[in-house]
Amino acid sequence: ENCIIFCSKLAKMIALSSLRLYPRIGCKTLPALCGVYHPHTHNLPKKTVRCYSTEKTSKNEDLTVYEGPLSSRIKIVKLFSLSTSVAGLAAQPIVIEQASKLGGTFLVLLSSGFVGFFTFVTPFLLHWITKKYVTQLKYNPPTEEYTATTISFFLTPSHTKFKVSDVKVPDVPGMFTSFHIGKKALFVDPRQFPDTSHYVKIMGYDKPIDFKLELIENPKDDATKKDHKQ
Repeated sequence: ENCIIFCSKLAKMIALSSLRLYPRIGCKTLPALCGVYHPHTHNLPKKTVRCYSTEKTSKNEDLTVYEGPLSSRIKIVKLFSLSTSVAGLAAQPIVIEQASKLGGTFLVLLSSGFVGFFTFVTPFLLHWITKKYVTQLKYNPPTEEYTATTISFFLTPSHTKFKVSDVKVPDVPGMFTSFHIGKKALFVDPRQFPDTSHYVKIMGYDKPIDFKLELIENPKDDATKKDHKQ
């Protein structure tokens, strides 16, 4: 009989442990059930489970409002260009030595110019084209400030902070130029904004259109026109 009682108690303990469906981590148990009902636990002591999270969202956290789709490709191309420049710079003494043995001064100048072009000109040309490209744009709601990230010459991130009042949109957009922050030109793709309201705000499209009429600054020209009419 003792063995049967022990086996029945053990079976009940296993059944009760299998019915504990609620997670323990990050949860507190309270004496009230609050209307939670389970068909297999209606005979068990009624408890409620309160789950809580320790993560807090900061109101001062910057929101990512834009990411450039060509960021990784630009980094790869610039890294390849810098690598070939370093290799060309290291191989230039050997190239000059071999050229002097084969063809004299003319061949030395020709080979030096060819190697020097890919060593020095190509990285600067790539940087001049890609330095305006914004890889990431973040927005801080409390300060209403944007942070634009671009790629520097040595592939390090360069950050430019600005507000909407600092933006100057050119009347005639230049090559790879969307707007200016001071003397720095930046380029963004409007199709990559998940929330286009940020692009509209930056470009000033939410402002009323100001139709400016050309006024005659020279009063003499104005007087001559009046004389012709008379």
